[in-house]
Amino acid sequence: MLATGAAAVLATGLAVPGSRRLRAQSAPSPAAARRKIGTFEVTVLSDGHLTMPISLLDRSRPDAEIAGHVSAGLTAPGQLAFAINIALVRTPTDLVLIDAGAGGAWQASAGKLADALASAGIALDQISKVIITHTHPDHIWGVVDDLDDSLRFPKAEYFVPAPEWDYWMQADPQALPEAIQSVGAGAKRTLKAIEGKTRRVAPGASALSGFTYVDTAGHTPGHCSVLVGDGSDRLLVTADAVHHATTSFQFPDWQPRADMDGARAIASRRKLLDMAAADKLAVLAYHLPYPGLGRVERTDTAYRWVAG
Repeated sequence: MLATGAAAVLATGLAVPGSRRLRAQSAPSPAAARRKIGTFEVTVLSDGHLTMPISLLDRSRPDAEIAGHVSAGLTAPGQLAFAINIALVRTPTDLVLIDAGAGGAWQASAGKLADALASAGIALDQISKVIITHTHPDHIWGVVDDLDDSLRFPKAEYFVPAPEWDYWMQADPQALPEAIQSVGAGAKRTLKAIEGKTRRVAPGASALSGFTYVDTAGHTPGHCSVLVGDGSDRLLVTADAVHHATTSFQFPDWQPRADMDGARAIASRRKLLDMAAADKLAVLAYHLPYPGLGRVERTDTAYRWVAG
């Protein structure tokens, strides 16, 4: 069941893609962090950040309690900046993006991926594959240019978790809770734009060689993380199975408001963090401070994020 709190949070500053372009704000030039994963080279690009209420982190706790655990990351009273870290993976045959950012129709602090790619010396038409983890706006709206509705990566092939595709394509946006109707409409519109260039992949299966979907449903019905690697050296891209460097690890049973199925998201998060810690995986977290690279350690009661 869709949580009404998720609808309210996702609706913050949100418009259907193509409806308007927000005025760009000055931002530092996009930086890049690189890591070798076997024969792959991963470059973390910044799509900017989103400013969201701290109530996003748990649907039942008062803001004052949440703020006690995240005070170092507050940008203003009751507000947090959530980075948008996108993996660009160079393989021997492809340039692969994992998710596509927020585009230019949400918050002006986001939608910086095209600039980050340019700074990395990559033209948009060089991207050959785009692997989508789920269809929330900050992961998929960057697929379509909101000025002219063209595909931003015109030569790319797209991969989407099959349950995610099925849910949003079958949903009637007008039948969703009012505050999330724009999310549903934007998901359907974007998926239709790439329909002829998309492979729908089952959770647990490989989107392509070296890229495996890990079932982490709960945040959305078909949400998947991605395990990247062509051998024993692997990188786990979490997508939205985790949101914050403190709360997602110390309190994995908290229920973020944007998780559509809170209980299932908790189970997915614990499974993912157990795997990351046990297998000593390198991890890229989509919303942790740039570049979002680190690893997960177990503690007596939960987990700990170790950046670096």
